[in-house]
Amino acid sequence: MSIRGRFVWTAVSGLALGFAGFSASSAKAEAPTTEPSKQQLIDRVNQMQSQMDQMKAQLDTQQQNAADDQAAIAKLLADADKRSQLLDVSGGLTAGYADRRFFIGSEDGDFMFRPWVHIQIRDSTAWQEAQQKDGGDTTQNGFELRRARFGFDGNMFGKDITYFINWATYRENGTLTVKNSAGATVGTTSSPVGGTPVLEEAWVKYHFADSPWYIRVGQMHDPLAHENIVGSKYRAPEASLQGDIFGNTDTFCQAATFIYDNKGDVRFEGGATDGIRSANTNFENTGNLGILYDGGVAGRAEWKLMGNWKDYDQLTALNDKAQLLVLGSGVDYSYGSNYYTISHTLDLQYADPSGWFAYASYFGRYTQHNPGIPSGAPVSTSFGGSPSDPGKDTYEPSILGQVAYLIDNKIEPFVRYEYMDLAGTPKGSQNNVTEISLGVNYYMFQHNLKLTAQAMYLPVGIPVNDDSSDVLISNNKPEVVIITQLQLLL
Repeated sequence: MSIRGRFVWTAVSGLALGFAGFSASSAKAEAPTTEPSKQQLIDRVNQMQSQMDQMKAQLDTQQQNAADDQAAIAKLLADADKRSQLLDVSGGLTAGYADRRFFIGSEDGDFMFRPWVHIQIRDSTAWQEAQQKDGGDTTQNGFELRRARFGFDGNMFGKDITYFINWATYRENGTLTVKNSAGATVGTTSSPVGGTPVLEEAWVKYHFADSPWYIRVGQMHDPLAHENIVGSKYRAPEASLQGDIFGNTDTFCQAATFIYDNKGDVRFEGGATDGIRSANTNFENTGNLGILYDGGVAGRAEWKLMGNWKDYDQLTALNDKAQLLVLGSGVDYSYGSNYYTISHTLDLQYADPSGWFAYASYFGRYTQHNPGIPSGAPVSTSFGGSPSDPGKDTYEPSILGQVAYLIDNKIEPFVRYEYMDLAGTPKGSQNNVTEISLGVNYYMFQHNLKLTAQAMYLPVGIPVNDDSSDVLISNNKPEVVIITQLQLLL
């Protein structure tokens, strides 16, 4: 029988018993021939009232017990449903795709997780004049996975704490030394480390509420060169020789910086670093584990003369809604045990909604007691090139200019010119390097799916390899490099 049925049955039974008792009492009272007194009538009414009150109290108790049972059942079902969920977020969970990004987060936006994948597949051809032993030309061609990167970013515990972490797969294999039982080196063998994830960035940024100040700590882009800060996702052509050789492509370093940004026309970031190219190194100083620098300081200031800051995060006019003009300058001082470098940049970027884009940059580097050309690796940085002038103080200037025109937000032809005067190279090197690039970008789905074709011409070659651009050593001899690259960004 249901709870409601029990209620009705109890009420009816109570009333029946009450009337029966009342009838019995009445029958007994009618036996005498005399009429009941007034007091007797009052007593009978009080007796009936007492019985009715008892019945009502009993009914109320049963109704309350039934309500408590229903509440307990509802709570049990709600708890079971909650425990069946994969994630328990008290404020609710949301997920989807917005601004060309996938995301998972809390409904109030205090927690956000945005994963991404960045892949660049390339076909590359390099022609070099008179590089064979018999004086013949050389041509090399093949496919490569230029970049395969993955990571995530977002915010946590509110909007004032943001984070960014990403890895890149290392492309090269290593070399292991083979020794005999006596400990003598007898040869080398290849170590298959190609494809191993290597940390590029890992930082956390905190915004001081109701102020224009931020603090950022971790591994990040050195606040020095704009092209390197933009990075490989949103560059139009491949990285310049200037950015690669002077800035080590994306110039990652370990640092703690302060940021001033009131969302106005001027912003600044600067702080202490472990030295330029200090990515993935520990606290030890020069001489340990091949680490190049002991520490340093770096900073960059930017002045927006017109436009929107978000359009400054790419080297193209793609989707720009207003004219953009930004002047920027950065400096980095990094020191080792008996040398130091001062790198400095001055750059100007212009973009127009009509499709025109222009970028110009000066990058200079002063080195005390130059030990050679610095080169990067996944876990440390070393000097290379066996310099002909070791220990000398040197200054290396470079200039870069790039112009592009975007047609219908799809096709973007571009031209780039750069010149650099290198130091710290081997004896007999041709240190005055010129590079001219012609190319075109085809935006199939903006930066998310982009095809790039680029031809680079170096009339007098280059004395060092530039791995990022597939430019090979061709000292004092012309070289042409042609790349076709497909970018996928999810």
